[in-house]
Amino acid sequence: MAPVSLPPGFRFHPTDEELVAYYLKRKINAQKIELEIIPEVDLYKCEPWDLPGKSLLPSKDMEWYFFSPRDRKYPNGSRTNRATKSGYWKATGKDRKVNSQMRSVGMKKTLVYYRGRAPHGSRTDWVMHEYRLDERECDSPAALQDAYALCRVFKKTAPPTAPKINYASSAMNHHLQVGEPSSGSMELYSDAAGAYVDTSCSQAPWAAAGTNTTTSSSMQLQQDPFTFQTAAFPSPYGSSSSSIPNYPPSKVTLN
Repeated sequence: MAPVSLPPGFRFHPTDEELVAYYLKRKINAQKIELEIIPEVDLYKCEPWDLPGKSLLPSKDMEWYFFSPRDRKYPNGSRTNRATKSGYWKATGKDRKVNSQMRSVGMKKTLVYYRGRAPHGSRTDWVMHEYRLDERECDSPAALQDAYALCRVFKKTAPPTAPKINYASSAMNHHLQVGEPSSGSMELYSDAAGAYVDTSCSQAPWAAAGTNTTTSSSMQLQQDPFTFQTAAFPSPYGSSSSSIPNYPPSKVTLN
């Protein structure tokens, strides 16, 4: 069967209901399918990486559809043989019902491909969704519903990982850049009150407020909190060396 090409802009994205209620049901009941777009391939005789080349509809969506004969593992059993030459398909999770028009028309099974032999195989990124038709949807004897399964095969791709950011290091660098004092600033620490004073301005705040600052020595800032208070608030008696004025002695009259 030759590959099928769709007009530009068209994609083959059938739902679970469409795969079972239309494609698989018509295949098993030997009814005509409008567009023969799903080939018949024995998936368990092929490796998953060989399946894209067997698809009739090349696609960039990285998923492919096939009708696959269901090979019995045991002649009188119901288990399907899902082993290939290089590995095997292993079922995972629970089977899910496929509904159409408020009724169940089939089942959906999820399988993952493992390299090697069970139970020591290594898991791969190849995944298969296997669809089976309910026997009540068959027009022929019930045994026919096990003749084919419709399979969707795809390979999972890992999502891109975002670069790791060390937020603690970034916050520390930001703190150092913002909190680092300039060369002309002055930092004062008070041992008595435990307070932190940062005079990063070129002019003292009391000078900007218009307070009389007579001498540079009276405005010198020291670590002693009491001296700092005296310098910040000048004495009302002036700028003499003594903070207490000298009054003349009182006269004493002796009789």
